[in-house]
Amino acid sequence: MAPWRRESKTFRLFVSTVAAIGIGATLGFLPLASYGFSPGDALPVRSEIAVSGEPNLSNQGRILMTDILLTQLTPITWALDHFNPDVSIYPAAEVSGGASQSQLVQVQIGQMTDSKTQAVLAAYNYLHLAYQMIPGAEIVDTSARASRNLVPGDVIVGVNHVKVTTVGQAVASISHAGTSLELTILSEGNQVGTPITHNFVIHKYRLGGRFVVGVGLASNFALKLLRPVKIDTGQIGGPSAGLAFTLGIMQALGALRVSKGALFAATGTMDTVGNVGDVGGVKQKAIAVGRAGATLFLVPPPEYSAARSAREPGLKVVAVATLTQAITFLTTHSLAQIISVKS
Repeated sequence: MAPWRRESKTFRLFVSTVAAIGIGATLGFLPLASYGFSPGDALPVRSEIAVSGEPNLSNQGRILMTDILLTQLTPITWALDHFNPDVSIYPAAEVSGGASQSQLVQVQIGQMTDSKTQAVLAAYNYLHLAYQMIPGAEIVDTSARASRNLVPGDVIVGVNHVKVTTVGQAVASISHAGTSLELTILSEGNQVGTPITHNFVIHKYRLGGRFVVGVGLASNFALKLLRPVKIDTGQIGGPSAGLAFTLGIMQALGALRVSKGALFAATGTMDTVGNVGDVGGVKQKAIAVGRAGATLFLVPPPEYSAARSAREPGLKVVAVATLTQAITFLTTHSLAQIISVKS
C-alpha cells in the first residue's frame, strides 16, 4: 500500500499546486482601486471641427489636441505600470469620485459636450460674434435605472409642455408630475449651435419612498448660432480639450490663421470668458504631443511642471492662464495671426 500512498500524496500536492496557480492567476486579473494614466493620441483639431463657410486650411499649420488612456489596474498591470516612467498611477477615488466605470464614462462624455459649448462661446466672445442662449436644466449624470433617453450634456427646457428655464423649475415640475411625464430636451450632439428638440415620455421609479427619474441637474443652456460648429470627438470624454477646441474653432471660422508649417498643441479647460483651467494627465499628454512632432505645448499654469517632467526633446512648454495669453504668445512668436471676421 505504501507506493499508493506516495502516489496519492504526489497527486494531492499536484492538485494543490494547480489550485494555487489558478487562484493566483484569478487574483492577478481582479480590478484594483487605482487607475493608470498613459499617453494617448495627438490629433489635429481641424480634423475634428467643421464650420459652415470655413476657409481652406490645407496650407495652414496644425493645432493638436491630445488625450490619455485611462485604465483601471489589476495586480498584474499595476506591477507592469509601476516600472513604466510614461505611466502615472492614481487612486480610484481621485479619478472617479466613487462612481462606477459606466457612470464615469457617462460623466466624461457629458463633460466633453460641455467643453465643446464653452469653447464655442469663448471663441465667439473673443471675436465679438453674436449668438443666442436658451436656458434650462442640464443633465449632468444619470442613475443606472434612469431612462436611456436621458443623456448627460442634454438640456431640459420643458416638463409636460410647460417651459422651464432653471433647475428649480425643472425639479419642481418633475416632482409634481405623475409617475409618467413628458420632457422636452435640447440635444447638441456633435453640432453646437443647432440644438435638436426631443420629446420623451419618461417613467419614474421608486427610490426611498418616493418616485424619481434618476438624474442630476445643473443650470446651463443650449446654444444657437448663425454658423453652427460641428465637433466630432467620438467616444473621447472629459473637458481638457477646451483650449485646443477654442483655437481650432477660431481657425475654422477664419479668424485665426496658423502659420504654414507650425505644429503646436494645447490642453486645458475653457470657460465662456476665456479662462484656462487645470486638467489631469499632462505629463502623458506632453509625451504624446512630443512624439507627434509638436514644438510647442500650451498648458494651464498648475500643469507647467508636470508637462516639463516629460522631458520631450524639442518641445517648448508655455503656461497660459487665459485665451488672450495663448493668442498673444502665438501671434508674438509668428505662429499665428488674428483676422477680423463677421458672424
